[in-house]
Amino acid sequence: MNQILDYNPNKNSGKKSSGSDKIVKIFAIILAIFAVCLLGGGAYGLYKNQSKSEIPTEAATKAQINIEQKETTAIIKVTHDKIIEKLIYSWDEEKETTIKGSGESAMEEEISLFAGEHTLNIKVTDVEGNETAFQQSITSENGEDKLYPVIDLKVTEEKKLRITATDETAIDYVTYRWNNDEEQKVEVSEDEKKIEFDIEILRGNNDLTIVAVDKNMNTTTEVKSFAGVTKPDVKITISADKKLAKVEASHENGIKEIKLKVNNEDYTVELPAEDPTPKEISFDVELPNESSNVIKVTAISVDETETEATENVEIEEGNNNSNNNDEINISIKKSEQDETKASIKASCEAGIKEVKLNVNDVDYTVDLQGKTEPELSFDFDLVEGNNKFTLTIISVNGTEKQEKQEISR
Repeated sequence: MNQILDYNPNKNSGKKSSGSDKIVKIFAIILAIFAVCLLGGGAYGLYKNQSKSEIPTEAATKAQINIEQKETTAIIKVTHDKIIEKLIYSWDEEKETTIKGSGESAMEEEISLFAGEHTLNIKVTDVEGNETAFQQSITSENGEDKLYPVIDLKVTEEKKLRITATDETAIDYVTYRWNNDEEQKVEVSEDEKKIEFDIEILRGNNDLTIVAVDKNMNTTTEVKSFAGVTKPDVKITISADKKLAKVEASHENGIKEIKLKVNNEDYTVELPAEDPTPKEISFDVELPNESSNVIKVTAISVDETETEATENVEIEEGNNNSNNNDEINISIKKSEQDETKASIKASCEAGIKEVKLNVNDVDYTVDLQGKTEPELSFDFDLVEGNNKFTLTIISVNGTEKQEKQEISR
C-alpha cells in the first residue's frame, strides 16, 4: 500500500511505468465496482421487502348460494370463483348430509321438502378450506310429513285422564285401551291438528296403551301405568222424626277431611286423633227445629278425590213422625258377584210405597206391583265409565229419603 501512496508519475520521468502499476490500477477499479454493486444490491433488497409489506392480502371470497323452491322439492344452487370441495346441508337440528364436489366451481343439488315450516342449513367449503354458511326458512304445504304425532297425558282436577294428541299436519284418529281390553277409537274431524278428550282412570294398577295416527299414517304409541283412584262413599240417613241425620263416609285409602254445612252454616267435623285418616267414619247431626232443613256433606280422601252429598228435609207443620217407624235405609254399591252391575237395596219398617231411580240423568221406573214391602233389592247394569245414581224412597207415611252415589265400571 505504501507503494500506492508513494506513487508519483513525475518521479523518474525518464523511465517507463512498470507492469505492477497497471495491475494496481485495475485492482482498485474492480474493488470500486464491487463496492458499488454491493451497495446497490442491499438497497434494492430493502426496497423489495418494504414493497412486499405494503401489498394488502386479498380476502377469501364467499360462495354464492341460492334456493329454487318447487312444490315438493328445492334446488340448492352454488357458484364460486374457486373449486368447490363439498356441500353440506341439514333440516332444522337434524343430521347433516355431505355431497362431494366434482372439481368444478358450480354445484346443484335437488332435495325433498318437508311439510310445514322448517329451517334449511347449508355450508359450502372450497379447496382452500374457506367455508360459506347459509340458512333459510322454507314453508311447504305439499312436502313430506316427517314429524310424528305427539301424545300428552295429564290427570285433571276431577281425577280423570286427559289425552291430548297433536301433529303439524293433521291427526287422523286416536285409539286407547286399558290392559288387554277392547280398543276404543276416537275419530277426528278433517284437518284437525289437535284432539283432546278425558277418560276415567280404572281403579287399581292398570296399563294404558294410546296410539295416535296422523293423515300420512305416521304413528306414535305410548304405554303408561296408572294407579286408579276412587271417590269416597257418603251416606246420609234421616231419622223418622226428622230431627237427626246420621252421616257415614268411607274410602279405601282413608278420609282426610269432612266438610259439613247445615242450612248454609258451616260446621267443623273433627277426625279421630288416634286415626286422623280413617277409612270409615260416622257421626250424627242434630237438625234445627225448622220446617225445612238442608244438610250438605263433602268427604275428601287422602287421594284428593271428593264426594258431595246433599239431603233436603221437609217437615210438615203439625206432623209428628216419631212413632211411625219411617226410618229409611238405602245402599247403592257395585255388586260383589258381578262387577258389571250395581246392587241397590232399601228398607223401611213402615213399608216402601214408591221408588224413584235416576241414572246418568235418565229416569227409570221401579214397579212395586202395588206392594208395600219393608225391604227392596235389585241389580242395575252399569255402563262403561262413570255411573251417577240418584235413588229416592218414599214410605207409606210419606217420609222421603234420597241417596246419591257414583260407581265406575
